[in-house]
Amino acid sequence: MSRPSTMTISPPEGALPYRVRFDWRLAQLNTRRYLDIHVVDHCNLRCAGCLHFAPLAQKRFLDLEEYDRDLEMLAAVDGIEGYFSCICLMGGEPLLHPQVDEIVRITRKRLEHEPIMLSTNGLLLKRMGDAFWETLVECDVELSISPYPIGVDYRGLVELAGSKGVRTGFSADRTGVDGGKEHFLRLALDPAGEQDPAASFTACPFGGVNLQLARSAIWPCQVAAHHPPLEQHFGCHLRDCPEDSLLLASLDSVDQIEGFRRAAHPMCRYCANDKLTVVGWERSSFDPGEWIACSEGGNVPL
Repeated sequence: MSRPSTMTISPPEGALPYRVRFDWRLAQLNTRRYLDIHVVDHCNLRCAGCLHFAPLAQKRFLDLEEYDRDLEMLAAVDGIEGYFSCICLMGGEPLLHPQVDEIVRITRKRLEHEPIMLSTNGLLLKRMGDAFWETLVECDVELSISPYPIGVDYRGLVELAGSKGVRTGFSADRTGVDGGKEHFLRLALDPAGEQDPAASFTACPFGGVNLQLARSAIWPCQVAAHHPPLEQHFGCHLRDCPEDSLLLASLDSVDQIEGFRRAAHPMCRYCANDKLTVVGWERSSFDPGEWIACSEGGNVPL
């Protein structure tokens, strides 16, 4: 399959850090093609600045019939077999969905040969019945556990999964597992939409790498796909447009996806990626500053 050429972005003269960042970004785009799917939008762990806006989200459960139709369309796209690095079932906390077993089975039925991962914070794992574990084994799904510094015995959860025959992994370095991962990336959104889309895309850790399947379309990142709770909670307006997504019904070939994920989109204007920060974990206080970049005076530009 031919790869469309990447967009040309010239770094400022002498800006070595920008050049290095651009090369890192290009390497990401060339090697990682994840498709993230929200099983639910909400969560049972209120992380400050959650990258998927889970603390702000209303309860929403993935509809099985709609999901099956969406995956049927996706599976019919020419060249789709083996295209994605991983299909990531996530949220929110996916184990909150009462039919998570069936969602896993639908995913494997429609995408027979793709790597599938179920990402969880692990808090509900000890409550899951045998049917859940058997489904993961039968569908060859890896369980990815996100460790947080909240006093959970994560290694015990790995042992539990292993006793059920389920493969496990961590979404953080194993060195941080015992005490939980302590540092997290925090978004820096600009509700005024005054950022340069091309520059934001170049500095983005997610766009085109962590594609999102939502509302019968593919989106370039989680901000584009899942920003409505941010608007509903804080009254700001991030306006997406048709160019920000690919409708599944319009897809014929993975070449369309490849070109889409390698380009900046109008929604990129809302991300001040030069202000991304790494912070310690804490529970959300629903402060807008957890997601929105502050101005020089410390005021949140709503």
